[in-house]
Amino acid sequence: MRKCFPHAFTLVELLVVVSILGLLAGLAIPAINGGLAAARKAESASQLKQLGTLAVAYTAENGGNFPEEGGEGLQGFSQLRQEPNAWYNVLPPMAGFMAASNYRANPSAFYQKGSLFFLRGAKYPSAKINSAYFAYGINSQLQQTDASASILNANRIQKPSKTALFAEARLPDERNLLPSGGAMDSLGQPKVRDRRFVARHNGYGIVVFCDGHAEAVHHSKANDPQTVIWEQTDAALAAQ
Repeated sequence: MRKCFPHAFTLVELLVVVSILGLLAGLAIPAINGGLAAARKAESASQLKQLGTLAVAYTAENGGNFPEEGGEGLQGFSQLRQEPNAWYNVLPPMAGFMAASNYRANPSAFYQKGSLFFLRGAKYPSAKINSAYFAYGINSQLQQTDASASILNANRIQKPSKTALFAEARLPDERNLLPSGGAMDSLGQPKVRDRRFVARHNGYGIVVFCDGHAEAVHHSKANDPQTVIWEQTDAALAAQ
């Protein structure tokens, strides 16, 4: 009796199968990466919106005054204690999170999930433990008004839905996409303005406005006053 043997793949058939699998993988990987990027963008927007909500509540409880931006330049975690009224110390505890100054006992936790300061997708420096690198910050232009007031009052802002309150801020190793260039000094500070804005999400960065809402802003619009207002001097307020 003649024996029947199961059909075996030829080399050509095997190569065809491998090619098909490679093609499917090539189609799937961008979709997966795109989904992960969208998730990071949504997570950052949610996190910053939560911070904006806290800031709006803070101003309502403090006569319209915003929290302070904190010290100049990068700081060690122990130095953050010297700024008790800075946003990074007063806002997180309002929602049950640790203040930045409380991470001095465990600095690595500042850069881990569960910290209000950690943003997935931000490119933190490898030697980050020695300093507090902020991946977002308060708009520094809210602090610069005339000589009679060191902190701008929220009640003076005429377009809160267009005026930046918080925004993602560029870290030292992140690419600068702004059309007019940007400041390269002291990146990672707890404050931000148009020159330190970063577009981490396929050309977009998250901005929280003074009315508490959050938007993804394209880097080409970061300096467009019709999209985002940063400057808060008396002259700029009059122009609004």
